[in-house]
Amino acid sequence: MQHARVARTVHRLLAESLARLGTSHLFGLVGDANLFMVDAFVANGTGRYVACTHEANAVLAALGFAQASGRIGVATVTHGPALTNCVTALTEGAKGGIAMVLLCGDTAPGDLQHLQKIDQRPVVAATGAGFVEMRGPETAAADLERAFRLAAHERRPVVFNMRVDLQWAEASGRLLRPVLPEVPMGPARGEALEDAVGMLASARRPLILAGRAAIGDDARTALIDLAARLEAPLATTLKAQGLFAGETFDLGIFGGLSHPVAVDAIMASDCILAFGASLSKHTIEEGAHTRGKRVIQVLPDSLETPRLTEPTLCLIGDIAGTARAMIALLDMADIAGSGAADEDLKKRLANERVARETLPSMAKTAPGTVDFEPALRALDAALPKKRALVADLGRFVTTAWRHLPVSAPRDLVYTCHFGAIGCGLGEAIGAAAADPSRPTVLVAGDGGFLLSGLSELATAVRERMDLVVIVCNDGSYGAEHIQFTNRGMDPGLSMIAPPDFAAIAAAMGLKAFRVDDPESLGQACRALGARKGPTLIDLRLDPTAIPM
Repeated sequence: MQHARVARTVHRLLAESLARLGTSHLFGLVGDANLFMVDAFVANGTGRYVACTHEANAVLAALGFAQASGRIGVATVTHGPALTNCVTALTEGAKGGIAMVLLCGDTAPGDLQHLQKIDQRPVVAATGAGFVEMRGPETAAADLERAFRLAAHERRPVVFNMRVDLQWAEASGRLLRPVLPEVPMGPARGEALEDAVGMLASARRPLILAGRAAIGDDARTALIDLAARLEAPLATTLKAQGLFAGETFDLGIFGGLSHPVAVDAIMASDCILAFGASLSKHTIEEGAHTRGKRVIQVLPDSLETPRLTEPTLCLIGDIAGTARAMIALLDMADIAGSGAADEDLKKRLANERVARETLPSMAKTAPGTVDFEPALRALDAALPKKRALVADLGRFVTTAWRHLPVSAPRDLVYTCHFGAIGCGLGEAIGAAAADPSRPTVLVAGDGGFLLSGLSELATAVRERMDLVVIVCNDGSYGAEHIQFTNRGMDPGLSMIAPPDFAAIAAAMGLKAFRVDDPESLGQACRALGARKGPTLIDLRLDPTAIPM
């Protein structure tokens, strides 16, 4: 008896292709253009589908996953309004240079009266994301592979546009081996490299700065070796925080978040050697930290970012290879170390580390509120040091970055590339999914948390995520509150009356705490040590006492 051949439909082929392309997590919201593909992906059993409650949060989760894992994030939505709901999230990913693929449905070209019909290509183009059309059943696998390849090499989101009327068509094309090669890059060389080493040779106080593109293990080792050869201190951008944790001459973050000892060392430096850093205005403090200094920038490719700052000299080459090539030239020319990393700096950095471990006392704030900075420091002490940090945007964010540090760069998920509030919860979902072995801490403002959609807490509960949400609840939109009060105006329009976040979270299945005095803060801190599943802390703050 002959068995009928089961046709490989397009939706099944796409699901199988996701597995071949290494997709371990698919974040999404199903509709008629993608539900059969998602069903096939789940049935394959090769990856986990994380269902979100809003399309924007599905894309944001993929962005958070990509940052935390170093892999391509993958999300899926249906057509029309599902895509327009993703515009801010796609722009966040494009401006942040984050590789992810969005499998997005589209209506049939002849269905002119479809309620959800729009021209999707220009919508995507406006975000800065890439766009790959699924041309037909015979090219579906090759088209999807191309979307992944472009996302990886262009470092941005790519929308894979898949028509609903082709989902049940027979896929006639042969399966291709995925082509996602690592692009080989040699070290910088030639006259530019020699000029750079010449600058280092004449520098009295060089400093090595590492950015997000220099966080690989090989690059880290090479930069530490170069720093030792130069006798120079090390620093990182915010997005590379923790890269040099444990090193004696680690200055920490370079920029507006620098501690006083680091600021002194930065200002005393005369040559900054920046590896894999875009040198944004926030890193260089609007030029204050680089003015009058020679700046050598080493980038792994020539792709520009909107944060690019003109250095004295720019080299393109492999980060680790270029650092080692510099060491070789310094050795060949028998250049002595600078002595910038000396005993005095060592002692001052050690004292700074001890001072950071001392919890400050609470200042007096409005009744029913707590002092923000000491409260955050107490929560930091109660949480495991190995954790991910996702901070939404708001006037609280710099305090969160400063007082809830991470110990490795991949544990910091940055949500502020587009200056939009409300991106934090979605990206925290993705970060938590990427590595369940450590807690993910989300710090969000009350306004941004309301904007991000409280319903996404249901995803954290359903997935049993180790997620700690700290809501900085000062009853206001902070930036607008500052604008009004700085001009002596009534800040009433900036004030909001947020709901009882702790009660809502508890009703949704989270462990929740309202913190409005030292006693309730202590209770919340003790509970963090015994947490099981997602936890929310409604941190009540005085809107007139939030540090910037």
